[in-house]
Amino acid sequence: MSGALLVAALLALGAAVADAALPAPPFDLTLSPTSLIEGEPVTIRVTPTASTPDAARYDLYLLLASVEEAAFLTPEGTWAPTPVPYARSVSTVDPPIVRPWPHAWPPGRFAFGLVVVPPSGDPLGRDEWRYRPAITWFDVAPRASGTGTPVSTSLVVLGVAAAGAAALVWWATLARATAGGP
Repeated sequence: MSGALLVAALLALGAAVADAALPAPPFDLTLSPTSLIEGEPVTIRVTPTASTPDAARYDLYLLLASVEEAAFLTPEGTWAPTPVPYARSVSTVDPPIVRPWPHAWPPGRFAFGLVVVPPSGDPLGRDEWRYRPAITWFDVAPRASGTGTPVSTSLVVLGVAAAGAAALVWWATLARATAGGP
């Protein structure tokens, strides 16, 4: 299973199955702006939201559910195909993490998920999640007409759609198997 498909499945499961089993995350994930034009920068903000802050430490992983080869955003703003913490040993009493991300985006709709695990925990190991993922979406509109859409951008959008469809089929199969269905 490709990394992007696994990440998409994790986010789908995190949003559906984990709702009942895991508490709300003590961090809020926001992107600003949430709608932009292709090539514009985005600011990523991770803010502690716990009503009763504690000193427990967590590693935070930022996942992009719709990229075929790279799924984990590093603190430097690059994509990694394997888990790389976006922030290490963070507490709910720490100040917000605010990082500009000036990289260009192809047009499309993108889902980000923030997964919270103990220090050095495995974000792909669902049993290590302490909270359900914080998920946020943002939209990238194409540049003004006349510039055209490069073939590579069209392939990325097609890959995103295929990965999303495969994740839904996988999730439905897993849900049926867990429920004891045929």
